[in-house]
Amino acid sequence: MDGHFSVPFTKENDTLVVSFIGYKSRRIPAHELDKDLDNIINLTVNPMLLDNITVIGTTPISEQFSTEKLSSLDIYMDPVSQADPLKAIINMPASTNIDESANPSLRGSASDRSRVIYNGVPIYRPVRASSLNNVGFFSIFNPDMIDVQTVYPSNPPLIIGNASGGIVDISTIKKIDKNVYQFSCGVGNIGSSVSQKIKNKSTFIQAYGNWQNSVLLKEINDKSLPDMKSYDTKDVGINFHYGFSDNIYLNSYNYFMDEIYKGVSSMMAYQGDLNSDGTRYFSVNNFVIFSKIGMFYFNYGYNYEKKNVSFGNNVMDAKNHSHYASINYKKDLVKNLTIQSGFTFDNQHSQVNNKFPLFYYAMNENSPTYKQDTTVSNCILEPYIYLNWDLSNKVSMSTGARTNIPLKDQKQYLSIQYSIKYEPFDNHSLIFSTGQYHNYSQPDYYNMKYRLLSSRQISLDYKYEKNLIKIQSALYFKQESGEQAVDFYYTMDNVKTLGFELSVSKIIWEYLTISVSNSMIKQEVDVGGTIYKGSHDFVYFLKPSITYTNPKLLSVGLIYIGRPGSYFLNYKVISSTWNTEANAYEPTFGSLEESQNGSYNRFDLSMSKYMRFKKSALTVYLTVNNILNTKNETNEIYYNTDYSSTYRKYYTLRTIYLGFVFLF
Repeated sequence: MDGHFSVPFTKENDTLVVSFIGYKSRRIPAHELDKDLDNIINLTVNPMLLDNITVIGTTPISEQFSTEKLSSLDIYMDPVSQADPLKAIINMPASTNIDESANPSLRGSASDRSRVIYNGVPIYRPVRASSLNNVGFFSIFNPDMIDVQTVYPSNPPLIIGNASGGIVDISTIKKIDKNVYQFSCGVGNIGSSVSQKIKNKSTFIQAYGNWQNSVLLKEINDKSLPDMKSYDTKDVGINFHYGFSDNIYLNSYNYFMDEIYKGVSSMMAYQGDLNSDGTRYFSVNNFVIFSKIGMFYFNYGYNYEKKNVSFGNNVMDAKNHSHYASINYKKDLVKNLTIQSGFTFDNQHSQVNNKFPLFYYAMNENSPTYKQDTTVSNCILEPYIYLNWDLSNKVSMSTGARTNIPLKDQKQYLSIQYSIKYEPFDNHSLIFSTGQYHNYSQPDYYNMKYRLLSSRQISLDYKYEKNLIKIQSALYFKQESGEQAVDFYYTMDNVKTLGFELSVSKIIWEYLTISVSNSMIKQEVDVGGTIYKGSHDFVYFLKPSITYTNPKLLSVGLIYIGRPGSYFLNYKVISSTWNTEANAYEPTFGSLEESQNGSYNRFDLSMSKYMRFKKSALTVYLTVNNILNTKNETNEIYYNTDYSSTYRKYYTLRTIYLGFVFLF
């Protein structure tokens, strides 16, 4: 920031070029510079006559109250992310994901309470899902199209609705500087992408296509993926950005996916084949107008999903489609005071033709079943207002309110929030936030219902960032209420979460970065008036990492994740009897019990080599996940046929992935 920089010269005949807008450039031969002392380089003013310039702010009004921002490069450089935008969040201290899926779980909240926003439009079920419970290990987003990904781990800004946990706000690229073509190939994946200017930097098209197949992945990692037989996924994404003028633009992103999955799954005393296939299409469209009286932007999103799943005598045939529309207005009222307001309409519709076991415990294919033909829908109409006031160069304040206009049998609710950011010294910042939030749960195979959830939150975030060191910490409390269903076993009426985070990152010797973070969380859940420990109750949640990034040599990253086992609740089976009509053993349950999994420790290794040629570049990479092959237990207990013994299932064991990316 003060103008200091260093350049590693390799040859005496190198030339340093120093330039800056409004000054004459200077060319200085390397042999004229003193390598052992600071060199003062003075530039001469070069007066220029400029036309009138309009400065337009396109960043979200709430952005300064976020805790983390990632670019597409950050996503690619993170060894944990596996080039997945949502998995890039996992190494953040605010991420409390325990099922290794791409679904964001932030500061102890269930993933269904947080929302992923893509260019102002919520994307529900943002992962590739191959099972009944919508657990997917990769998201449906491509990092090549991402400009910035902003994370609000708690107190989600009320410019976005239907969220009571946190928000991951993704924005696509608004301009491209040059045409880029890419081809990638790896174990289980072949893909290509293109970024092409059509008219100028503000009118362009981006497109990508991927084919994922499990043949090679299973060949290399067969023992680590015992429950997966095969998968085949094809997806295509097209982003079109058209600039009508400097003040008006249209952006349209369209995505299509077709997936097939075959594997083995277990439930209670039954284990059998799980087959799934589905298609998905969604479209996100934005029309933005900048004018002297403010900024107007219109968002429209459409989503269609069709999914078929069979497991024993369980069959799901589901169709989901939704429409989302919003009109928003942003205006600087007076100096340092900005207002944003608007209306959002969110219409979701689910239609299912399911087949369930007549006896919930009898899932053999020849056991009796009954049909469920159900249609559920939910319409959310909400006006909102949000204000941001920069009181001084050290203090900023924001406040927002969002309410619903009840439709059909909906309850009236009001979401409100308040935040203040204080920068007492250079490089130090404090963010205090509090609020009350509401959202509707998403229906699934077990719970075909939209449930209204709510939360009260308070948090204090601290950040220090200077030169080569970054320190972050947070203290937060959440009280979440509403019927949050857990499969078909029980519902949690109230969840209280108290947490503390601390992370430190430092760059050493120019290429070496060492970071460590830890979260301590105390969580209680209320089930029918009885208090238990929540699944995110952790004395520690460690995430240290060490990365070495030298563009001349290679990049290496070693990541560790360690925590105690998660708590879970289950009704213990105490006996069983044979039921002839069900053609299965009928279990007899005891009372609801609190259990804890074993502790979990995991190391991930990532290596890559970047090679630059005249007009192209090649990156080769190798990733080894869960090097020590440790077992991360799922929150389920499974039984043999007559319930006389139990066994456990685990998330992914050690897997090896390698490939290359070629740009030209």
